[in-house]
Amino acid sequence: MEAIETSLDIGFQYPFGEESCEHELEVLREKYPDYFYEESRFNQEALDADTYLIVGRRGSGKTSLTQYFNFQKRYKNARSVDVDEPEIYQSILQKIANSAYLSPDLAVNDVRKIWEYLIWSIIFNQYAEQDTAIRNAAVVSGKKMKSTRIISEIVNGLLSKYVGDDGRVMGALSETLADPMFNKAKARAVEYTRREPIIIAIDTFERYDRGNAAMMIVTASLVQCANNFNIAYANKGIHVKAFVSAEIFPYIKESAITNTTKFIRHPLYLRWRPKDLIRLISWRFYRYMVERKFKLPSKKVDWDDFDDILNKMWYPFFGKKIVNLRGIEEASFPYILRHTQMRPRQLVILCNNIARETVRHGKFPDFTSVPISKAIGECEYDLADEVLNSYDLIYPRVSEIVMALTDAPMIFDGKYLDQVAKKTSDVWAEGYSLSSFRRLLAELGIVGKVRNRNRGSKIIEADFEYAMQDRLVISNDDECVIHPMFYSKLRVVKNGLVVYPFPDHEDYTNMLGGQ
Repeated sequence: MEAIETSLDIGFQYPFGEESCEHELEVLREKYPDYFYEESRFNQEALDADTYLIVGRRGSGKTSLTQYFNFQKRYKNARSVDVDEPEIYQSILQKIANSAYLSPDLAVNDVRKIWEYLIWSIIFNQYAEQDTAIRNAAVVSGKKMKSTRIISEIVNGLLSKYVGDDGRVMGALSETLADPMFNKAKARAVEYTRREPIIIAIDTFERYDRGNAAMMIVTASLVQCANNFNIAYANKGIHVKAFVSAEIFPYIKESAITNTTKFIRHPLYLRWRPKDLIRLISWRFYRYMVERKFKLPSKKVDWDDFDDILNKMWYPFFGKKIVNLRGIEEASFPYILRHTQMRPRQLVILCNNIARETVRHGKFPDFTSVPISKAIGECEYDLADEVLNSYDLIYPRVSEIVMALTDAPMIFDGKYLDQVAKKTSDVWAEGYSLSSFRRLLAELGIVGKVRNRNRGSKIIEADFEYAMQDRLVISNDDECVIHPMFYSKLRVVKNGLVVYPFPDHEDYTNMLGGQ
């Protein structure tokens, strides 16, 4: 049992992976591709030529996708550049924070030119050694540099040269983008990208302040720029992928994008389904067990067959049933899954904590040997706090506001929220209203609406906004529930019913019916 706690040259310390892609890269380094689960539908959808906008909440796998582009196999001879430099955004924000723009639309259009120049400069740097015309237009001439350094140099030089003291983008930038030498370099670069495609993944902030106009402008301008690149150059080997936090995306779409149908075209939402998650978590577990030479029920697993995965990699270790904290038996995978908001990181945290408990008791990998429900309960506070933290800038003092729901019943009518909302009026920094309190709870996925109640099994199926395409609107007469992940945080009063916070999708029907 010591094996799980022993640091090996390669592999995860715990059987279901690390809690973030950044940590996994630190642990695995060049071995990262060996442990990456390539069968996720998001991997292929993200590589589609018409995908340029990828939206996901914290812990949904945005950073993992940016890393996948480095070793994807669809585009042969492809290059990949990951633009994830906080100082880029900070530098641009500082420059335009006090801009003299009379119209936000004009600001977005001008800042889009900064992104356009930056992206072309990254491309020029990649191919400068191969062509004189490209080298002449490159911001940093000479030997090709690491992307992190050139991006920093490009941004600093660009902002000092083309953004005035009043925060406005100077007309000289438009002139540079239209300069014959610049256009010649673009044409030559495209000749190379047709043979050697380039994928440029641009990640944005995890935490947003919706009241920060400059932050919204910078993100909206990136979305517009990525859209323009996609239309003009995706078929020529230039693939720009903009990653945006789902926590702020509705606000950007509703208030910062000048024309949503023009600039937001079929974004890829990282909404995980149960089959996606069980394959991912089981694949990580399988790789861990094989690496450490633990005995498995079967040496071969059909990763395309959901039942085969359940029978060979889930049931033998987690069992088919789990006894919840009220002594009621539930199907094992839905039980664990309902304590998450369907994000890989949350599931990894829960499963790793179960594994830790078996190690402490010398029972690894027999997860049924420990009280799984208790191990999950120990994680609920941390999972709830992470959700609250991700919204802290969007809703200042959100943790204090939410705690007004302490001791709430697990199921109630929508009008109950108005009673609770009144207790929070003096906590809000600004924007308080009864409707804003409901909006906050829906956005964070704390409160959902009952879709179906099975009185025989005592299971309530509920819809939550994080799994929906649009906003979740809660009316006075709606029957509402609190998400199980927040039960411990809010000391929710339980009544013997079981809430399944899963959307209405055949994946869930098949999974629940099969157990």
